[in-house]
Amino acid sequence: MAEEPRPTLNRLLFPGPTKEFRAHREAYGDTSVLPSKEFLYGLRTNTEHSVDLEPGVRLLIGIEAVSDADERGMRTVMCTMNGQLRPVSVRDRSVSADVQPAEKADRSDPGQVAAPFAGVVTLAVSEGDQVEAGAQVGTIEAMKMEASITAPRAGSVTRVAIGAVQQVEGGDLLVVLG
Repeated sequence: MAEEPRPTLNRLLFPGPTKEFRAHREAYGDTSVLPSKEFLYGLRTNTEHSVDLEPGVRLLIGIEAVSDADERGMRTVMCTMNGQLRPVSVRDRSVSADVQPAEKADRSDPGQVAAPFAGVVTLAVSEGDQVEAGAQVGTIEAMKMEASITAPRAGSVTRVAIGAVQQVEGGDLLVVLG
């Protein structure tokens, strides 16, 4: 048995709730330190909250404004962190999005080519093309910079997941090599 018997007993006697608790803790961290009002209703605008990250490291967080949801169901939340204003994009699940979310690439599959970061991708290949390892399959442009997207291995393009020129997010699937 472990040094502290409580986790082991919880896992043995209450496997379902313990699994849910661990999943919640992994996704959101230790929410037991949040005041009940903030946990149940969320943060309110124009209020500042102190968060201790570790001993001696304190972060002051506040919400200044929340935008309306766009066509993708995303809202921009203007936050202050230690007095600096920062925009944060958040998906609002209560709003139905007209746009389907893009398919994400499986990073463990070397045949799937992903967008390295958010930007506008222009593909240089089409379905059925043969490519060599390191060959350019497209370019991505973001903030006046352009970068090449290369094939991680040789093969033929079996599927093109986006249009010829399209706005993408980091990790979106671009092409599949067979």
